[in-house]
Amino acid sequence: MIRPLQPAHILIANNVYPPIMAGGAELIVAYLAEGLAARGHKVTVVSTCAPEMEPYADEHRNGVDVVRFFPKNVYWSFSRGERPGYEKALWHLRDAWNRDAARRFGRIVADRKPDLLHTHLIDGFSASIWRKAKRSGVPVLHTAHDYHLLCPRAVMLTKSLQICRNPTAGCRIYRGWHLKTARDVDLFCSPSQFLIDKHVEQGLAVPRVAKVANGIPLPVIELAGRPADGPRRFVFAARLTVEKGCAVVLDAIRAMPDDADYELSVAGRGPFEDQFKAEAARNPRVKFLGYIQGDQKDALFKASDCVLLPSLWYENAPVVIVEAAAYGMAVIGSRIGAIPEFVHDEKTGLLFQPGDGIGLAAAMMRLVREPALAGQFGQNASALAASSGVKQMVDAYEAEYAQLIGARAA
Repeated sequence: MIRPLQPAHILIANNVYPPIMAGGAELIVAYLAEGLAARGHKVTVVSTCAPEMEPYADEHRNGVDVVRFFPKNVYWSFSRGERPGYEKALWHLRDAWNRDAARRFGRIVADRKPDLLHTHLIDGFSASIWRKAKRSGVPVLHTAHDYHLLCPRAVMLTKSLQICRNPTAGCRIYRGWHLKTARDVDLFCSPSQFLIDKHVEQGLAVPRVAKVANGIPLPVIELAGRPADGPRRFVFAARLTVEKGCAVVLDAIRAMPDDADYELSVAGRGPFEDQFKAEAARNPRVKFLGYIQGDQKDALFKASDCVLLPSLWYENAPVVIVEAAAYGMAVIGSRIGAIPEFVHDEKTGLLFQPGDGIGLAAAMMRLVREPALAGQFGQNASALAASSGVKQMVDAYEAEYAQLIGARAA
């Protein structure tokens, strides 16, 4: 029998940490860290930063100690802007086993003496930090949020943005090396079974794997349903990049009938901003909002019927699906990656073939023509929302920590 987790010192590593943001993973890590601290655990987060930020690296945020440092490399992994190919190659070579990161991380482990290391996105650190923890007798739990161990781009897409089915020799070497370094991981977790299975198929060999759902703060709202009259209100909230399906959304807009009664709000930032701004200027049913958060995002989701998720890559566990469920919204998503694990076709939403703008438009028109359907899908998704809070995530990880720390003690 596994005993409940006693107050412990959990060391968490992620390549960036709020207020520095790159995607949803940073929020999940922050929710977990702060949730553990609220339960009486000592939590230290180690993250990367730019070299000029190091004098201000040690922080205390919402009960969590945060240590940031720059693992020496060609550039900081979070620095913006395009890099020439040779710089990217040099960066990846250094990141295959970053000795500077290992040395500095090892000092943190020696000074702070954690009971367990929980890593998330380790690009920038490299797997050398797993080895440092293992040699110090600290059990290692890794949560994968993407395909960093299998693909240099972390999204399993080719340069032409197609699903990668025949990796190059260089990618095979990259994959083999990173899967080999994972031998220092005691438990490999992910919020989707799809991502776990992809890693196991490619040769991941660790003592144990486990699916642990992400958790987010959920709004307390009455799911009374949206009015059946008026336009169907769709939301596309994402990084405005190719793999998120921006071109698919633009194709769908242009395929919608001229008399279709709908509105589409686009929220986010990225390379497709100008195209969506131009579409909004041309089409009065399209609104471009830019990046939104807080009350503005809350108001938008409360007023909307359906979230669009037209991804082209193997999504892991998009936070927006849980957000949609919490707000009683339907989801129209690509039939790819783990999306079908969370969006049940004809029950909590509709699925279409990835890259098919006409198929996306057809699904949108179905909700336009059947006004009550989006509300039914949203109500059916309430179970997903109920199981996806921060409390449930912290409960699940505490149970895994207890097992790993108990095995170490034994």
